[in-house]
Amino acid sequence: MVLGWGVSLASLAVTVVARAILVPHAGVVFSSETTLLIALYYSGVFSVSFLSGLMLRSLPSAVLGFFCAYALGILLAGLAFDLPGLLGLLPETVAEYSAIVFAFTALFPLALLVGLVGGLLGAATTEP
Repeated sequence: MVLGWGVSLASLAVTVVARAILVPHAGVVFSSETTLLIALYYSGVFSVSFLSGLMLRSLPSAVLGFFCAYALGILLAGLAFDLPGLLGLLPETVAEYSAIVFAFTALFPLALLVGLVGGLLGAATTEP
């Protein structure tokens, strides 16, 4: 269960960065379409976490499962972003720095909270 949760989080993060929706921008105003796509990304994180919390059925398991899945998601997303450096297409330092920035941009501040709340709400609905 936790493995699928982590892979789903990584897949969402890689997709949103590969489509240049959540790439770090400096001083760029987002259009309404981009805002909608960002909202869809966070709703995807929430729904995956909610369904995983439903399946785990207990609050302690959901919290522990979320943090394990989150760590796995960051690891897999970082590895996917670092792939050009590992294959020799980019210098390794550039690829490593970009992979860290992209992975934490997609998954750190808001996705952590949204995923945790989704997992807790999913587990709370099934707990007696």
